[in-house]
Amino acid sequence: MVIESIDNIEVAYELCKIHNIDMPIVETVYKVLYENLTPKEAVIKLMTRDKKCE
Repeated sequence: MVIESIDNIEVAYELCKIHNIDMPIVETVYKVLYENLTPKEAVIKLMTRDKKCE
């Protein structure tokens, strides 16, 4: 399988931290790829996060 933009996830993650932007999908994908978060945990984390106006 191929993951599009896998080379860019680190950059996107760092930019959202630097600019204090909430990007839950980017943050979660980063944690799956680099911090051993399981895909199942990632889905649960994203689907159960608090709702807010976006």
